[in-house]
Order: sequence, then C-alpha cells, then structure tokens
Amino acid sequence: MLVPPEASRCIVVTSLPCGPINEANFNLEMRALRPLEPGEFLVRLHWLSVDPFMVSRLRAEANYTAGVSVGDVMQAYGVGRVEATNSSQYAHGDFVTGFFGMREWAIDNGESQVRKIDPVLGPVQTALGVFGLAGITAYFGLMEVGAPKRGETVAVSAGVGSVGLLVGKIAAFHGCRTVAIVGSDEKVAAAVTTLGFDAAVNRRSARLDLDLAQACPDGVDVYFDNAGGDLYDSVLQHMNVGGRIIVCGRVASAHLAETKLDVGPRDANAILVKRLRKQGFLATDYACRAPEATATLAEIIREGGTLPPEDVVDGIDQAPRALVRMLRGDNIGKQLVYIGPEKVT
Repeated sequence: MLVPPEASRCIVVTSLPCGPINEANFNLEMRALRPLEPGEFLVRLHWLSVDPFMVSRLRAEANYTAGVSVGDVMQAYGVGRVEATNSSQYAHGDFVTGFFGMREWAIDNGESQVRKIDPVLGPVQTALGVFGLAGITAYFGLMEVGAPKRGETVAVSAGVGSVGLLVGKIAAFHGCRTVAIVGSDEKVAAAVTTLGFDAAVNRRSARLDLDLAQACPDGVDVYFDNAGGDLYDSVLQHMNVGGRIIVCGRVASAHLAETKLDVGPRDANAILVKRLRKQGFLATDYACRAPEATATLAEIIREGGTLPPEDVVDGIDQAPRALVRMLRGDNIGKQLVYIGPEKVT
C-alpha cells in the first residue's frame, strides 16, 4: 500500500494577472497534509485538467463562482486514486474525479464535485475530457441551446480544443455540416484531414470573411462560440435567419487587463434582422444529466473508433506552462497535465 506523505506539492497563485496570464503568476509550493477526519478520504492525483474557465477564476471581476486569491492553490479538476479513507462512500483503490485543485495529494469529503470513474468507458483521464466537463459542455451546449437540425451548418471557434472537437463530433453524428474555426493553417489541415471536420478556417487569415463564406456556402445556422472578441463579429455576418449563437467561452479576451471590457461592433442589427437567438449557458446547469451526455458520446466514439486527441504536459511543475499554452491555442485536443506515479488505463 502506498504510504501517504506528510505534505503535497501544489501550484499556488502568487499574483493575479493584469494582462496576459503567465507562469510568473504561480509558484510550486509544499502544503502540509493533515490527518483525515470522519467521512474524508485522501486522493493521489494522477492527472490535472487545464480548462479555459481558469481565466475567470484569476480575475477580480464578478463571475458565476468565486475566484482564487493570492496564496490559494490554483483551482482545477483532477483524476486520482483513493489511497486512504475514513469514508464509507469511497474505498481504497477507487479512481475518482473532482475539483481538487492543482496539487499531487488532496483531502476531500466528497463535496468537491467528486464522482467515481467507470473504467469501462476509457482511460481514467477521459473523465476530465470527453466523459467529463468538456463532454458535458459540448453536448448540452450544442443540443440544448443550439438545437441543430440535420443538414444545418454548425461552426465552432477554438475548433480543435477539447470542447470544439466534441462539438464537431456531435454535430456530425446528427447529420450537420461542421466547420472548425482555428488559429493556424496547421490546425486547419488537421481539422479536415484527421479530426473529421467538413471544413476549417484560420481566424488569423487576412481574408477571413471570404474563407468563412467558402467554408459555409449555405451560411451558419449554429455558432458555438468559445472565443468571443472580433471573431464573433465576423461570424455574425454569415449567420442565417433564425440562427442560434451559443455563448460558451471568451478565451479571446484572456489577454485583457481585468478592468478592460471586451468591446467591439457587435452588430445588434444583424441579430434583429436575422432574428437570431444568442444564449449563454453553464455546463454545471446540466450536471445532473451528465450520464445522458456520456452515453451519447460513448456511442459516437464506438462508431468512430477513436477517442479525441489529448495534449499532455508532464509534471506538476509544468502546470502553469500548460495553462499558458492552452490560452495561446497551442494545444490540439484536451490539455492535460500528467502527475501520477504511473500511467493507469
């Protein structure tokens, strides 16, 4: 049996960013581990999830949940193995996922969105991606808010990120034309040749409007917006009458100072004339229906034969770098940090 240490390495917030988030906003520190109280258990984390929502946790602005303060362990989802327990609900050896934070060891009582992992679905880290937050986000954002119909065109920004890839798979599964909006010509090629999209567009292209018109010859019926910013203005001009805009993220504003608003033309006339519906949502609103998303995504993967790609950085000390590279859009697929003693599948 693994003997728990007396302290755990953690990624601690040393400053809140004013401008781009960078590695200097974090530090690797040791934090003591106390004895377990009744109902608690100790998890050895093997994988950490790196997600766009982390941007909002590092801003002083009001958000849908509390952020972090200087001196706090950075918030993050993780997957690990229960190594000691005083709980009747979680046994030694259980693999679990939860909102444990960026640390190697975590003490919990089951209240940090903890759930046991079904190893039949896939490798344990997929509980952080396709069978976790990314899957819930993509499935319910597209199906509940976007309500795509067979034959419609679905465009998604950050199209080869963890959520964007799944949006594309779900939309294709339901008979839609899929268009990925990405950040480089290399990603355009990957989106079409290996990741299953019907077309892809480089958002940095000097001819973005023409590229969107060619990729979406019949216009855009559903836009899954992970980015916001000026890209939203561009896509808006290609929306069809009765189109739906799903506001999922605003990673394009990750570089902004905390006091600066994301502003732009944001053509309200297009929303009026085209009778568009624009709606935000939170994946946590659908947490109780997670099995529905998991079942559909498992079916899609069985038919397609492959799991979505993962972008893995090794070592807890590299977690800040993984966050920065994800915000730059350097990753293809789910951004993960591997910190476990051995890779368990």
